Amino acid sequence: MKKLLLLLVLTTYIGCTTEPKKDDYQNPTTISGVVKNSSGQVVSNAKVSLSTAPTYEGMLTNDQGQFILQNFPASKHTLKVERLGYETFLGEVPSAINGYSTINPVLTSKIYNVPTVKPLSTGSVRINNKKLEVDFDGDGIYQPYYVKGAAYSITPIGDKPITSTLEDRSIQYLKYMNANTIRTYGTPGKTILTKMAAQNIHVISGFWVNTDLDLSQSSVRQKVKDDFAKMVVDLKDNPGVLMWNLGNEQNYVNGNNAYWYSLCQELAIVAYQVEGEKYHPVCINNGNIYNIGDNSKNADDASLTYIDLWATNIYELNLVPRFDTYRTKTNKPLVVTEYGIDALDNRTKQEYESTQAVVDSMNWSQILSASDVVIGGTVFEYTDEWWKAGDANSHDYGGYNTGAHPDGYSNEEWWGLIAVTPDQNGDGYDEWRPRQVYYMFSRNWK
Repeated sequence: MKKLLLLLVLTTYIGCTTEPKKDDYQNPTTISGVVKNSSGQVVSNAKVSLSTAPTYEGMLTNDQGQFILQNFPASKHTLKVERLGYETFLGEVPSAINGYSTINPVLTSKIYNVPTVKPLSTGSVRINNKKLEVDFDGDGIYQPYYVKGAAYSITPIGDKPITSTLEDRSIQYLKYMNANTIRTYGTPGKTILTKMAAQNIHVISGFWVNTDLDLSQSSVRQKVKDDFAKMVVDLKDNPGVLMWNLGNEQNYVNGNNAYWYSLCQELAIVAYQVEGEKYHPVCINNGNIYNIGDNSKNADDASLTYIDLWATNIYELNLVPRFDTYRTKTNKPLVVTEYGIDALDNRTKQEYESTQAVVDSMNWSQILSASDVVIGGTVFEYTDEWWKAGDANSHDYGGYNTGAHPDGYSNEEWWGLIAVTPDQNGDGYDEWRPRQVYYMFSRNWK
């Protein structure tokens, strides 16, 4: 009897052990692996994220198809892998061993169905009946959005790096100006996009295309499309993105031809293939309105069925005649991505802030008067840039002659709504001084 009781006690003790069972899931702190396709080839530039952590940014695979995810919320996760040309991969992340989980996704090829007529987007931003509409909270109710902002390039004096602190300061100044949009010239960083969105500022996200490329070459065109697909895959889920903007005044250089505009159509199709029915609008950044509607250059509506709107950089004291002509060239809406004048009177080498404010205010009123076709604009530019016309450490007077300015000259380094001067208080940052034009926009954009 004593032996039996002892056996029962030992059996009970063993059955109540606190050691984890083999099927208990251990949350990882690091998830890594290699992405390949069904042929065993590594896949670079695939977006790897966690569908179970929507705010986690994820990363792109490197040239060897490798990825390492860290600093994500503790949980049992599902890995998501996206890449143009492949079906989206979803896979459960296995239990961790010493904090590490390894998963090696295999992507299968995807055949795309691109509708002849581009459907209305069901995403957070869309063009509908020549109007820009947004649904940032995802409740299915769209609200009108009118672009009020600035061309954004905040390069410090001396061409120094742009720091996180400088970005934070720029966002605060944008808020005080009541801006809701910035326009970038190249691919914006995910961090600045997220910061902007948190303050209800959204980004016309630029895709830079080098002006020395031969756009007639198929290999060149494919490289541009691959680079654009990489950008869209990486940024499409970021709440800061307002739209994709292709190139910058390409029609003044290597894009004054049908090759550029047909490439833009192909790029817009690439964006649709990546994003699907929740696509962001795609626009072509044009110098003035030249070529728009020209079928010999593939710049007419029939040739650009996947382009949602045009963007223009236009410098004239009176924009109204250009808008009148634009209405006869296309049925697409227009966003003005550069307008205004600089703050320096080249005749006296003194600032004429009041003149800058008056001209910019006049241009803004002209933009508003064309609201049947124009969805707003980003004034050029947010801050002075000392690097543009000479030594990056000096405020130079270089530029070009123009009849669009009261003084007959554009001083490249004096365009800012905010004047930039060297650090005076020893904090390591340039001094920023809002000009009169800044306060003018602040009042008009309330």
